[in-house]
Amino acid sequence: MDSNGDIVLHLVGVPHVAKPMKGVFPAKGYVLAAMLLLCGGRRMSRQTIAALLWDDAPEEKALTNLRQLLARINRFWPLDQPLIEAEGSNLMVGPGGRYSDLAQIMTRRKSQVLAERVAAVRLVRGDLLDTLDTGGPELSQWFRSERERFRRQVLGLAGEVLMEMTQFARAKKSDIDEIGERMLALEPEREESFRALIEAYGRIGDIEEAGRLFDDLKKMLREEFGIEPRPETAATMRRILANAPRPRLQVVSETEVSAVRDQAARPPALRNLAGLPRVSLFPPQPRPGETLHPLYRMLIEDVANSLSRHATFAVTAPHSSFDVADSGDRERLAALRSGYLVTGFLVPGSQKMALRLTRNPGDEIIWATEYQVELENLAVAFRMISHRIAATLASEIERDQLERLRADPKPLAYRHYLEGHLLFKNCDLPRLRRARVEFQKAAAIDKDFAGARGAVSNALQLEWLMLGANDPSLLMQARHEAEAAISIDAGNSVGHWMSAVIALHQRDYDKAAEQFLEAETLNPNSADLLESHGDSLAHLGDPDAGWERFQRAIELNPFPPDRYWWGGATIAYFREDFEGAIDMCGKMESDQSVLRILAICHGNLGHKEAARNYGARLKDMYPGITAADVVKLIPDKKGKMKDVIVRGLRVAGIS
Repeated sequence: MDSNGDIVLHLVGVPHVAKPMKGVFPAKGYVLAAMLLLCGGRRMSRQTIAALLWDDAPEEKALTNLRQLLARINRFWPLDQPLIEAEGSNLMVGPGGRYSDLAQIMTRRKSQVLAERVAAVRLVRGDLLDTLDTGGPELSQWFRSERERFRRQVLGLAGEVLMEMTQFARAKKSDIDEIGERMLALEPEREESFRALIEAYGRIGDIEEAGRLFDDLKKMLREEFGIEPRPETAATMRRILANAPRPRLQVVSETEVSAVRDQAARPPALRNLAGLPRVSLFPPQPRPGETLHPLYRMLIEDVANSLSRHATFAVTAPHSSFDVADSGDRERLAALRSGYLVTGFLVPGSQKMALRLTRNPGDEIIWATEYQVELENLAVAFRMISHRIAATLASEIERDQLERLRADPKPLAYRHYLEGHLLFKNCDLPRLRRARVEFQKAAAIDKDFAGARGAVSNALQLEWLMLGANDPSLLMQARHEAEAAISIDAGNSVGHWMSAVIALHQRDYDKAAEQFLEAETLNPNSADLLESHGDSLAHLGDPDAGWERFQRAIELNPFPPDRYWWGGATIAYFREDFEGAIDMCGKMESDQSVLRILAICHGNLGHKEAARNYGARLKDMYPGITAADVVKLIPDKKGKMKDVIVRGLRVAGIS
């Protein structure tokens, strides 16, 4: 039934029948219909009804009046389905009663579907039976109590709707405006309504509207009652203002200020490269008396391509570094301006290749190792060896950079960025928050550091998720940081990537898919991005495609941080591979972030003891958690996981 088009009998607001009829519908007919709809069993005895409607008349006269009223209702009711039906000495609502706004409100407010409950609030266009004369003492008391109960139910429902529709920091301002209009029309001086609306605007980041409403509340309270808003309302406003995205002020050293000023005139792309250490890779030297097989050069070139996905250093194109190596020209080597050199040779008398990473200038060896590279098997093991070398080199370069920056008493943005990434490898809340602080310091020092803003967004989004998705301000800030990263450097994939992740959690599925494709086009070989895209594809309804991307991510990063296994476990459980999901959770240093997945998977496998253990930990972490809460938390475009979640959590002791 449409929320407005099929409503014939209006009992909320000014009572009327929204359909042509012969004659005038009796005023007490509206009251009778409301009485029957609001009473517990939707039926009342004739004597009770007559005594309420004609409390100043003798019983016999009142019953006669009731019979006449029923006849008039039947005569003027415009639908075939009767509005009122008799059952012995009782009257009850007939099939036509469902075409009343009051019946629709009462039904829809109990729905588990948010849109249905929003529709219920939208049907409230005033008080119950507004403008009707209340009649004698008995009827007046009925009006007072039922109107008060109706208002409490509607206002409570509206508050719940506001909280749920802004849970993911995403709702249309016009929708909140409409709910607010209904709430304030019922009780214009109710502070709780103002507070719920202020919080709703704050949760979607509309600080201006929240502030305007708070000012309206203060003015109304002072003029009407001579009082100030309650402490809890003022605290709500303070919290909104504290969470509002704003430029951060940081005290930095003179060297840091100078470095930022020096970069200010450069285009964003040049500024991003200017502060990065540069790495040049050279083909290995052949064994004495031999010619280097082209496949070895291809191996090092592939390593260089894999390294180029990292945002913490720049890689010289192999074409240039190989040309320098072939010429042996020292001047051309200096022109590469490399801070690190990767060189190597094929070990005589073996099938090994020795590689070393040296700092330039100075030839200080930072890292050296040997790899088994039999030529006959190299084609098969090519990708595995390439990615293993790339991952190790990246780790060593970043570690060396961090050690050098730690020794500098005046660290720059890049140091904080690397410090954050060291803390970001594992999914426990304290380290996640410390990582966010480091990223924020980097972004405050270098206003054009898109990678730092994207990292802040990522940390905020994960923190929001680990806190049970109950703080929309974190998600709102994450969205702001992602948008800032895109505005600084639209060619950097990180802003588009995080914008996609946040859109997914805000149930904007089309935007999420579009932004992920944009990010992957900009950086097709980023293991972090592939893992995140794979996770999101599972939520978007294509877990098999998500699994393919996850496997590519693991190929690129075979020793990944915990968040990879979290994403892989999510994809596996969307594929209903519960054993696989549990196995990936077991690879994590901390299982705090995957307690929901573990409880669901063990529950679906019938592992009662394990499921209940994880369920108990979930209850400790999120008191009062229900299966419905988890269903709402997990984005699921096709809605296929609800039964899986509920079934697993039921075994885990969460109903």
